[in-house]
Amino acid sequence: MKKTITKLLLVFFLILIYAYTIAIENIPNNLVIFEGENIVLKTLFGMQVKLNDETMETVANSNNNTIAPKSGKAKLEVNLWNHISLKEVDVDILPKSKVIPVGNIAGVKLYTSGVLVVGMSEIEGVDSKKYKPYENSGIKEGDTITQINNIPINSTEDLMAHVNQAKGKPVKIEYIQEEETKECSMEAVKTSNDEYKLGLWVRDSAAGVGTVTFYEPSTKTFGALGHGITDIDTEELINIASGEFITTRVLNIVKGESGTPRKDTRNG
Repeated sequence: MKKTITKLLLVFFLILIYAYTIAIENIPNNLVIFEGENIVLKTLFGMQVKLNDETMETVANSNNNTIAPKSGKAKLEVNLWNHISLKEVDVDILPKSKVIPVGNIAGVKLYTSGVLVVGMSEIEGVDSKKYKPYENSGIKEGDTITQINNIPINSTEDLMAHVNQAKGKPVKIEYIQEEETKECSMEAVKTSNDEYKLGLWVRDSAAGVGTVTFYEPSTKTFGALGHGITDIDTEELINIASGEFITTRVLNIVKGESGTPRKDTRNG
């Protein structure tokens, strides 16, 4: 009988520890609220929350209190019976502001970091032979070229200019492939137009649309809903360096179907 009671007490004790562990894990490490907003933390019996050395009242299973009247940063300390420190929570308190709902369509033009390789093709040289300068270089569709001969590349014009300046001599290319930076060397082929080409089709920009949801007049900031833009050729998300808003009109709407998402067929 005594052993049974001991086992039951042990099981109860383990369940209690597990419950408190879960309660602590469910308390976030960071919170963002507005001035005067109530904060809700789920706690268990004996758990207390302190802010600036002032104990906040707690109720078993829930805690609902206004934590700060002014904007700024604060730190909450969660402890057990005011003696055992369990966790600290960083709190960012934002000033209240009024925003204007908008709901208008917004066009976005995005510029890649470097130039994106979207295709490859043979080059016909001045001798009418076909060449593949990219062959065995390691470069493939979806890679991003960032430098030519240690000079940063920001656009397709940059790439063409540096390749032509080399006059057919080997050029050192730095590119990113699956988040890994690599290097290779390629020799451009001279064409009948007296131009030098690598046989790489590249792109330095893309376009997309979103919806401006609100506008805050005092700071002239805004929020917009959109989605990641996938390149039409590589079908991979584009690595963006910068962008700008452009004038946009909705010409037509194509209804989507379950299980068949509509692809954006525009060429950036």
